[in-house]
Amino acid sequence: MTRVLEWPLIEGETLCWQGRPAPRCYVFKRWLQALLGTLIFLASSLWLMVGYHLVSSQDITPWLLIIPLLLIIVAFGIGPGHILMARMRWEHIFYALSDQRLFVRSGRNGRLKIYSLAAYRGFQKRRYGKRQVSFRLKFSDEVPVVLECLEHSENFTACLPVIDDQVTGESV
Repeated sequence: MTRVLEWPLIEGETLCWQGRPAPRCYVFKRWLQALLGTLIFLASSLWLMVGYHLVSSQDITPWLLIIPLLLIIVAFGIGPGHILMARMRWEHIFYALSDQRLFVRSGRNGRLKIYSLAAYRGFQKRRYGKRQVSFRLKFSDEVPVVLECLEHSENFTACLPVIDDQVTGESV
């Protein structure tokens, strides 16, 4: 199902590009963190099962189960929980670029942030494989904006204004 979005264009403004993050790239870009969290989750689960067996069979204090239980909760958030949350966030992220402004729509409520291209000062990029690129766009008097995991990034960069003191380069 393709979702058609309305962008608040002003009179005379034309939409040049619109897109969203590549789903697999966006969800799994921190795969090493997720793998480490999953391994800690599994080890903590084993520790909790052994601890529970010791507590129930021998009269050992049940307070010893708190450490592995806390580790399980934290490791789930770092590992499998992180992947699930990234997938749920991906559903609500959309980008658009007009000849005058950049639009970033995110969050369940569809929060829209608008950046004027008059304040645009350049970008840095980070590659994820051959096709996916994340851009960190710099604007004067604004926090940099990161557009994650874009495919066909040449279509996006073709619409960006060219400026004399543009900051470009690798590494976001």
